[in-house]
Parts: sequence; C-alpha cells; structure tokens
Amino acid sequence: MMNAIKYLSVLVLPVLLFGCSSGSHVVTGQQLPELEVEQVTVFEEAPTFDYQVVGTVFASSDNGFTEDSRKERATLELKEQAAKIGANGVILDEVTQLSFRRLGSGVGISAGSGGGIGTSIGSSFSFPTTEVKGTAIFYGSNPVK
Repeated sequence: MMNAIKYLSVLVLPVLLFGCSSGSHVVTGQQLPELEVEQVTVFEEAPTFDYQVVGTVFASSDNGFTEDSRKERATLELKEQAAKIGANGVILDEVTQLSFRRLGSGVGISAGSGGGIGTSIGSSFSFPTTEVKGTAIFYGSNPVK
C-alpha cells in the first residue's frame, strides 16, 4: 500500500506543477501606484505618442501545448508585472521560445528503524518555455507623483 502511494505521488506531482508562469520587474524610472491588469496594453512596437518609461518587465511560461498559448500566458504575466509598478503599457522587446531545456533524474535509498529498506527512482523534465521581456511604460494623463 505504501509503495502505491509513493508511485502515485510521483505521478501526480508533475501534473500539479504543470504549467507554471513566473515574472519579475526592475524599476528604472519612477514607480507609480499599482494598477489593475486590465488597464495594461501590450504594444508590439514602440508607440509614436509620448510616454514615460517605468521599468523593465520579464515573464516566462511553460503552460500550453503550442507556442502561441505559451506566449499568451507569458504576456499575461508580463502585464501583471507592469501593473505592479504602475505601468499602463508594455512594449514587447523580446520573445524567446525555448525547447526542453531542463532534464534531470535521481535515485534515492532510505532505511527505516524497523529494518526496512526502500528505494525510489525519479525523473523530471520541463516543457517548452516562452520567455518575454518588455519595457513598462505610462502614457496618457499625467501619472500621480
């Protein structure tokens, strides 16, 4: 019974971890009050109107079976990072598609006080990942200072 639970947990854990998105930001200008994600617009290229650079935002996602779905998830995370620093726009600077880049395996041996010995073998891998980088901007009416 205990072995069945071990094996089941090895199979379930990757399913729970499947599809992660993560992001970060660096403030290079003046940080503004946080906004709602819905207020952030993504620009494929720098707009022609005046704007203020707030910072640089980064995001990645391995959630999705296609490049487009991973890019969509990473872009949503990029917008979330921009909103945190008060930017209402993100200019996409870089989109990188990475294929299976992390592979690993391991073997474990354990001994119990009752004289039992257990072994386990595990492996891990990552799904293809999309990484995006953008310039977080504020445009429109004057930002609150």
